[in-house]
Amino acid sequence: MSQFKPGNQIGAAGRPKGSRNKLDSHAYACALAHVKHKRGDPAPEEYALTSLWIALDTTLKTQPAQYVKSILSMLPREVQMDYTVTRLSEIDKLISAFEDQIALAEEQEHGPH
Repeated sequence: MSQFKPGNQIGAAGRPKGSRNKLDSHAYACALAHVKHKRGDPAPEEYALTSLWIALDTTLKTQPAQYVKSILSMLPREVQMDYTVTRLSEIDKLISAFEDQIALAEEQEHGPH
């Protein structure tokens, strides 16, 4: 087995910026689709029977706080703030949708407050 020796340039550049492997791409796309999914609507065909979709669905229903933590953990640690006001309003809508889903899940679990 060959070893990497000092000065070796193979792989020095690393993965090109912005590229993801197929699993990353699928996981991010599935999680995004799940976050945008409206309760009661059928799941998107490409994700409906995947283990990840089912796991996200189960976690949202049984542990909504953990669901949010899991989704948030997928977000980058640093965010560049060069987005337009339109982009920020989209983020506000997503946050509001999260809050609505959590409230609904908690209400179903514990009954109305």
